[in-house]
Amino acid sequence: MESWHEEYKKRYAELKEHGKSFFPYTVFKDACVALAVLVVLFALAHFHPAELEPLADPTDTHYNPRPEWYFLFLFQALKFFPGNLEAVAAIILPGLGVLLLLGVPFLDRGAKRHPLDRPLWTGLGLAAIAGFAVLTWAGMESPMTNPAEAVDPQIAAGRRLYDQMSCAHCHKIGGKGGTVGPALDKTAGGETEEWLTRHFKDPQSVTPGSSMPKMNLLDDEIKVLVAYMKSMHAEEPFTAAAPDLFTENCAACHKLGKEGGDVGPDLSFIGTARDKAFIKKYVEDPSKFKPDSAMPAYKGQLTDIQIEDVARYMSKQGR
Repeated sequence: MESWHEEYKKRYAELKEHGKSFFPYTVFKDACVALAVLVVLFALAHFHPAELEPLADPTDTHYNPRPEWYFLFLFQALKFFPGNLEAVAAIILPGLGVLLLLGVPFLDRGAKRHPLDRPLWTGLGLAAIAGFAVLTWAGMESPMTNPAEAVDPQIAAGRRLYDQMSCAHCHKIGGKGGTVGPALDKTAGGETEEWLTRHFKDPQSVTPGSSMPKMNLLDDEIKVLVAYMKSMHAEEPFTAAAPDLFTENCAACHKLGKEGGDVGPDLSFIGTARDKAFIKKYVEDPSKFKPDSAMPAYKGQLTDIQIEDVARYMSKQGR
């Protein structure tokens, strides 16, 4: 009785004898398919080009980094392995999956090739595809970590230019910087655009005796710096009751410094990422920004004055 391998070789020889040669028949078919794929790709690139996001801004704390769709399954899987366990989802599990694929020819030694004749391996393959599909869909539907906020490109450009020119050597913003010149977040926001423009062109013309040198800035550079200065407004200080309000209502879940719980995120540096207006709205009703948030809405639990006071206090943390 012939073995399955001898039967296979015999059948292969019969088909080869009556079939068509690889060249030019199969090569022609492959070339046609490759050409069709290229035409489709060229058409998509021409009529529906990929959209580019704005230039990366390291000072933008509202950006939501998300991978392309074909990596969304991994992006979603990382959420099940937080903190030090991220390596499990990012390295160990994908590595085991690749090893399993490499081992299939050695593990599946059966003679039959039809999927229905290999229920175990067919089932594993379908389960893997279903898992990737579910994770990809969940990643597409997952809410943004940071609420989308419109950012004025001129203000963002002015902020970058402020950093590039090392203005913080002489000026403070948010309590950080030098003391040679005035704190810009306390003074610059109240000046007129005309005064600021003249000041950046020639500081001596509006402030005789100023230690600020003439910077020889371009008109476009002055424009974005003025926009950045005008975006600053001096905030009213929080009251002495604000720390106690935070302790009573927030410290059970959040840390400030070394004190507080760890159920929610550490808020020790919240002021470097969020302004008072955002914090106030979030405290009033977190579900507007993060639908699945476990944090309760404090609108109605605290008065508007108390929420405002806590928001001022938190906006100063880390600054």
